[in-house]
Amino acid sequence: MIKKGSVIIALFIILALASCGKEENMKDISQITIVSEAGSILPELQWHEEFVIDKNTVTYKRSGNADKSNVNVGIWSIPADAQTISALFMELETVDLKSIERFEPIDPPDGGESSYYQITFADDKIFSLDYNPGVTYTNGRFITQPLHVFMKKLQLPSDAISRYK
Repeated sequence: MIKKGSVIIALFIILALASCGKEENMKDISQITIVSEAGSILPELQWHEEFVIDKNTVTYKRSGNADKSNVNVGIWSIPADAQTISALFMELETVDLKSIERFEPIDPPDGGESSYYQITFADDKIFSLDYNPGVTYTNGRFITQPLHVFMKKLQLPSDAISRYK
């Protein structure tokens, strides 16, 4: 006959092994979205830009925030090497997300550009950094720095380079 203690130990082992798989899925990045928005400038000059990086492609979107916008709007597919994207994802998957902490200013500045970084994992969980004016993050650079390096290497199509018409 099986003892009660053996069953409990076996149950703990099974639960521990099952939870390991879940932890791995949380580290598997499926998409990264980088958004930037204009601060307090004339409505016809305000812009919203978005880079969406998935395992094989990079898409760049830009829109204006007014009906008679002077913003150069569009959606562009950006050439990017799948191996380079994979290396970026692997680098970001090693970041200890628990070590990143948000700090908000007591008196936030008026206006200013905002940036948002969103990492979507294979299990549809999301980690985001919202850099509103004056906001900082401890260890946020472990996410933003590799993304900025990656972005600087992208070759935007000529019709996408200028923000304004």
